[in-house]
This record gives sequence, C-alpha cells and structure tokens, in this order.
Amino acid sequence: MKCRASIILALGLVLALAVAFCFVHRITPSEMTRTAIVETFVRFNLYGETNNTLPTSLAVLPKREGYINRTTDGWNRPLQYTVTDDGVITLKSFGADGKPGGAGKNADIAQSYRSKKPDGSPWVGTPMWIVEAECK
Repeated sequence: MKCRASIILALGLVLALAVAFCFVHRITPSEMTRTAIVETFVRFNLYGETNNTLPTSLAVLPKREGYINRTTDGWNRPLQYTVTDDGVITLKSFGADGKPGGAGKNADIAQSYRSKKPDGSPWVGTPMWIVEAECK
C-alpha cells in the first residue's frame, strides 16, 4: 500500500511540474536581441560619461556588474554598430536569417539614438540621453 501511495504521489508531482512548465515563458531570440540592444545603449551612456566621445567599437564599452553585457543578438551574432555623419547611433540585428530585411523572425531589429543635441553638444553621457534622444 505504501509503495502504491508513493507512486501516485510521484506521478502527481511529475504531472504538476509538467503543467507548471507549460506556463513558463521562454525568452525568444528576438526578445534577447531587444534586451541586448537596450543594455548596450546603457553602456554607451556610461562610456560617454567617462570619455565625452563615442566608442570606436562595442568591445571598449564598460562592463556592468550583475548584467550579461551582451553585444550579440539572440542568434549569437555581433550587433551591427553604425554612426551616421550627423551622429545618429544605430545598433542592429539582421534577425534569424542574418540577412538585411526580411519579415517575421527574419526581420531586422534596430534601435537608434542621437549622440548630439541640436546645438551640436554631446548628448551621450547626459542623464536623460536614453529617454530624450531616441529616434522614433
């Protein structure tokens, strides 16, 4: 009788865990990419506070304690980093297929911020940069 009760209890536990696992949200590569882009821009701002300039590459960004500090997309490819002549910084992933353009999971994921204020002074490194300088 004890053995039967133990088996029923174990099966109940396995069933409960299986049901609970169905409700666990897994982070998708697209979500991981968006998070990596935002976190990288936070690190841009930290770099700007210290150096009053834009980094030459993502490799020189400061590391944040307790954060992943990822500069790759959800498919483990490096984020594309560009700066236009007028100072707009863009971080981009080419999506699941790694090719420009596309739709659905293959769509590009990008975010851009102005690095200079309208008067030409640096915006990166100021307290409200990420809030005020986002290109929409």
